[in-house]
Amino acid sequence: MPIGRIVYVPRVWIHPGRLPHVLTPRCYFDPQHHARELEVLFAGGWHCLTTRGALARPGQFITAELLGEPVLVRNCDGELRAFQNVCAHRHAQLVREPRGESPRIRCQYHGWEYDAQGRSLKVPDARSFIPLRRGGECLRQFRAASCGQLVFVSLAQDGPGLRESLGEPVWAVLEAGFGDDHIEVGAWTFEHAANWKVPVENGVESYHVPVLHPRTFKQLSKARDATHTLAPTFTALEKVDPLPATPLAWVSDRWRIAPSRIYTHHHVFPNLLVARTDISALIQVVLPTSPTSSRTLAFCFVHRGDAPRLAPRVFGPIVGELLARFTHKVLREDDVVFASVQRGLCSSQHPGVLGAREERVHAFQCYVERALGG
Repeated sequence: MPIGRIVYVPRVWIHPGRLPHVLTPRCYFDPQHHARELEVLFAGGWHCLTTRGALARPGQFITAELLGEPVLVRNCDGELRAFQNVCAHRHAQLVREPRGESPRIRCQYHGWEYDAQGRSLKVPDARSFIPLRRGGECLRQFRAASCGQLVFVSLAQDGPGLRESLGEPVWAVLEAGFGDDHIEVGAWTFEHAANWKVPVENGVESYHVPVLHPRTFKQLSKARDATHTLAPTFTALEKVDPLPATPLAWVSDRWRIAPSRIYTHHHVFPNLLVARTDISALIQVVLPTSPTSSRTLAFCFVHRGDAPRLAPRVFGPIVGELLARFTHKVLREDDVVFASVQRGLCSSQHPGVLGAREERVHAFQCYVERALGG
């Protein structure tokens, strides 16, 4: 072995060492490349915008900006429906509020009302619009579907359904992590001054942990305790907690009847990140808002508990609050660096390099390159 050269071959990762940075810095700020990504990677996909908890009662709604489209998602008599948040009369946004509850869909500007199918129901001073047919003017409707307690919207009028789009392995992960045996304890929105791929790539590698999370995660996990899965539509990390005395292991042992002490993290291409433990589940959706900005929607859940030792009914709110605080802190610690990463990308002349611990970043970049045609 040449003197000064360090070669370390992990036993559990797929690649033995150094990997190329497939995407050039320009791919993180070029408007044409960004437009191509929106068209190919996002336009026909399903995107998690909210949870069933926010739409539990008929009339409850949320609004969101999805890939430049104003979206209204609403509980219409027990059925989830999604509409373009634009009135058919004079194009005003129907609703300004990010969330709320109302008996009908009613435009904030002139008071036009619509039924559960988005058809015009009531028009003030209707005689002045003669001839006007009841239900003749309609809102544009998008597809809405749910998996567990997660609510997804697709802007495409046709194409694969949610389950087919996610694939059975990912569908099973979401059902297990966000089903009725979990309670939502936190929901946050983060605005990033960085291309959407920056927070995504941060989420799929642990190399930054000692620097960005010195008081939360503190140190790198050992290679022998983690495995990577690189699939065509997703990547996954599975990490076993080898220390029975850790706080998480202590709570898990008293919260669950048969804890696994396994942490899993899935990245569903292009922009869905899911982290799970025995007692928690976190989903992050990273949405592009411009070539150099993005938005993360994050929803945190805690398991209801099935073991009597820690009395989950009594301590559930406490555990949920602590989990939400910890999760929010970690997400903020990550967000601090994104703007400076974007600034570096906009100036860099280097091709970049990845290590084996970052091979999920490499797999993601290969996916983007393949999807866009190289």
